Amino acid sequence: MLNRELWREDAKLDSVLSNASNELRQAEQELSHTMDQNTSRGLAAVRRIKQQHHLEGVYGTLAELFDVRERYRRAVEVTAGQSLFHYVVDNDDTASKIIEILQREKAGRITFMPLNRLRPNQSTVPSATDALPMIDQLQFDPLYEKAFQQVFGQTVICPNLTIAGQYARSHNVNGVTLDGDRSDKKGAFTGGSIDGKHSRLEAVRNVSKWRDEYDTQKTRSVEIKRTLEMKDQEITRAVGNLQKLEQKRAQQENSYGPLLQELRSKDNDVQNKRDTLDSKHRASTKIEANMKALTDQQNAHEAEIAAEFKKALTRDEETQLENLSSTVQDLRQQYSNLSSARSELESRKTILEIELRENLRPRLDQLRAQVFDDRSSAGSRGTLKESQAELKRINTRIATVESKLTELDSSLEAAAARIQDLQTQHATTKTSLDEIAVSIEKSQKRTEKSIRKRRILTVQASEVSARIRDLGILPHGALEKYERMKSDVVVKRLHKVNEALKKYGHVNKKAFEQYNNFTQQRETLTTRREELDKSQTRIDELIQVLDQRKDEAIERTFKQVSKEFAKVFEKLVPAGRGRLVIQRKADRGVEEEEQEDGEDATGRRKESVENYTG
Repeated sequence: MLNRELWREDAKLDSVLSNASNELRQAEQELSHTMDQNTSRGLAAVRRIKQQHHLEGVYGTLAELFDVRERYRRAVEVTAGQSLFHYVVDNDDTASKIIEILQREKAGRITFMPLNRLRPNQSTVPSATDALPMIDQLQFDPLYEKAFQQVFGQTVICPNLTIAGQYARSHNVNGVTLDGDRSDKKGAFTGGSIDGKHSRLEAVRNVSKWRDEYDTQKTRSVEIKRTLEMKDQEITRAVGNLQKLEQKRAQQENSYGPLLQELRSKDNDVQNKRDTLDSKHRASTKIEANMKALTDQQNAHEAEIAAEFKKALTRDEETQLENLSSTVQDLRQQYSNLSSARSELESRKTILEIELRENLRPRLDQLRAQVFDDRSSAGSRGTLKESQAELKRINTRIATVESKLTELDSSLEAAAARIQDLQTQHATTKTSLDEIAVSIEKSQKRTEKSIRKRRILTVQASEVSARIRDLGILPHGALEKYERMKSDVVVKRLHKVNEALKKYGHVNKKAFEQYNNFTQQRETLTTRREELDKSQTRIDELIQVLDQRKDEAIERTFKQVSKEFAKVFEKLVPAGRGRLVIQRKADRGVEEEEQEDGEDATGRRKESVENYTG
């Protein structure tokens, strides 16, 4: 009953574990969306490294080590930023060890906060109704106070951004509102809309919650499985003891005396000897058949070696090959049929032997033991007669089975003889086929050799044709001059020409080709230069036209503005008159123009927007 309840609880815990695992995976995915991929991989790797290396002093991320009320959650998230995922450790040795493993495994990047190296600024933070120190709103272990002072120690929570900016300027602190708007002590303002659906702290809380739930249920499941294993072991031991007792009882019940045991052992020995003898006879028959087949094959190979080589198959040999192939197929079919028939006979023989050994002989021993017990106990005469009748029936069945076994043995011998004849015919046919196959193979080798020689000659002809093409156009009458000349004379003259060409081996044979390439490049670059000069001339003309149009537009606009200025001035000062004047660098004074007679007149007349001064 207890075992059944444990099984039910284990099945229930498996379902709960599966649900917790799915929730944990979903929460981790949501949390990974709030950070970059390297940080997500690094956090997972640090947790794994902590478990594998049993590291002490690896406390967790900053977000996992504190609690805050929902009212201040957004302000805390804005203030901390990515610092929420900084890992707090006890000292820099622990951080260095983890970073080394992360680098070796290429498992992401994490920022660590060693408590022995943190030195937060101990400045005075204002405490008023409109300026609440943020660190006072957090609940955390005093062991991690340096880490929280480093991140939240210089921040106050204010009702609005104006008050936050005032405190930032007056007390040199960071101010943040409940909506997440922030005023930095360096003067920067940060604010705007924040998506409240994706909260980092909420994602961290969900991951921690489902991780704790998963660990708790996992521990309980392991305990239950361990208890079930112990119960199964107890059941196994009890079943083993029960089986030992039953075996002991069976041994006591099956004890018919030393004579009966010896008789059974002798019968089993005789039967084993018979089976061994039969298997030896069959193995000997197979070995003799294999020896004969190998001998025939050897004789065939020797005859093939001694025979003269024939160039190809004659028409009679091809006809003989076709006939022998059909004969081989028929012989193989007959061999398969006889093998299947022999297998059936052997299976029937095995069944009868098993029935004789397992049923009839044990029954005979049982009847003999019963007769012996009846005689020893002076049983009734009717029981003795029934036992004798049963014994006669069993003897009759044994004789019938033995006669059937004899018939089966004779059938097997006949089948073995038939198989031997078929194997002999198969060996003869195979020898003929091997001779024909050797002839075919030799013919194929000669054909392949001719094909290879043809390919080599084709390649040589292609090379010669390529050389002839490289020579270019031959002089008139060159072919007629060397057409009737012997090939030996041509080869000798070709050799002399090649020797003479070796004297000019130091000459660059590609010089003319390089000269042509460089000439083409020079012509291309010259053409490109002319195009660029034309383009530059067109661009200069376009710039002059645009400058002229800009000057005209400025003068036209100035005239309109000057006209309107005079009207407005007359309205503002009825007794006066105003005029708007524009000056240019070229019109700064007649005196400067007279003193600088050497300047270019065209340069002074050049007008541009940048020549106007006021």
